[in-house]
Amino acid sequence: MLSIGERDPLPVPEAEVRRRAAEDIRLEPADAVRLLSDPAASVRSAAMRSPRLPARVLAGLLHHRDTAGTAVTNPAIPVPVLYRILAESVAAVAAVEA
Repeated sequence: MLSIGERDPLPVPEAEVRRRAAEDIRLEPADAVRLLSDPAASVRSAAMRSPRLPARVLAGLLHHRDTAGTAVTNPAIPVPVLYRILAESVAAVAAVEA
C-alpha cells in the first residue's frame, strides 16, 4: 500500500485510463460522445468503436472520410447498414475498374 506522497511505481497515463473507459460496455452514451473529442487518438478511436455511441452519432462518423474506417468496426452498426456500406464500396470499385 502506498503512503500519502509516495508515487505509484508504474503510473497509468491519463489517456490510457480514458481509453479503457471508452472500451467499457457500461460507459454512458454521453461520455462516449465526449471521448470522441479527446486529444489522444487512441481514446478517440476506442470511443468510435464503443457500442454505447448513439446511433445518430455513429451514422455521422460513418459518413466522414477521417472517421469511417474506424467507425465501421463498431459492433453496434445494424447489419442492413453494413450491407449498404458494402454495396456502395463494391459499386465504387466497379466504377473505377470500368
